[in-house]
Amino acid sequence: MATPPKISAVERDAAIARIDRRHARIDDPRRSELGTDPRDVLEFVLNRGPVGVPRWVAAADHADALVLWTWCWWEDRRTERRLLRQGLSAGLSLADLGAPLGITTRQGVRDRLDRLSGLLEYDRPDEQLTRTARREHRARDARQAWIDDHRDEVRAVLLALLLQARRVLGDGGNAEHTAHPDQCASHPAQEWLDEVDADYSDDALTPATLAAAGLVVAELRSSDPVLSLDRHHRIHGTLRALDTLRARLAAI
Repeated sequence: MATPPKISAVERDAAIARIDRRHARIDDPRRSELGTDPRDVLEFVLNRGPVGVPRWVAAADHADALVLWTWCWWEDRRTERRLLRQGLSAGLSLADLGAPLGITTRQGVRDRLDRLSGLLEYDRPDEQLTRTARREHRARDARQAWIDDHRDEVRAVLLALLLQARRVLGDGGNAEHTAHPDQCASHPAQEWLDEVDADYSDDALTPATLAAAGLVVAELRSSDPVLSLDRHHRIHGTLRALDTLRARLAAI
C-alpha cells in the first residue's frame, strides 16, 4: 500500500476553508456543525451526506475531506511514535507497549519504532533508514571536519556544478544552449540544485550538502540535455570532480 503524501498545515487549513465557503455559498442550515478541527470536519462531511446539498458540493467536500484524512493519517503516525517513545521513558517494557498493537516480540516493537521514524523523517516506512542514520551519525563528525578542512576546494567544486548545471538546463542565460524541454524547474535535478545552492550561499556545507550534490550529478548525467552535449563539454569534467570529492569524503 502506497504511503500518502504529507499534508502541510497550510493545505489542511485551506481544505477546511474551502468546505466552509461552499456551505456558506449554499446557505446550508447545518453549517454551524462544521467546526474547525480536521477530525470534526471529516465527521461533518461523512454525516452530512448528499441530502439537501448540490452534487458538486458533496463531491468537492469529499475531495477536500480526503486531504484532511491524509493529514490525520500522518498525525496518527506521529502520535503513535510519541506514545511508544514516552512509554519507554515512563518504564513500560517493549512487551507492554507491543501488546495493545498486536506485536508479540520485543524486536517487533523496535522495528515498529524504527519504521515510524523512517516514515516521519524520510517519508519511507523502512526501519533500515533510521538504523543507517544512527550509524552515519557516529561518522558525521569526522566527515564534517574533513569538509571544514577542505572548505575552499569543496566550495569551488560546488560552484562549478551550480554554474554548469544552470547553463545546461537553460537557467544561466548562456546563448550557446537552447532551452531544453527537460530543464529548469521541471528537471528532476532542480530540487537538489536548490538545496545545494542554499547551503553554498549560507556557507553551511555538511555531508548532506555533498549527498544532495551527488543526487544532482545522478540526475544530470542521465538527462537528455547532458547526454546531447559533446563529451569534452565542461559539465562532464565538473561531474567527475564532484564524484572524486564525494569518493574522498566516503573514504573517511
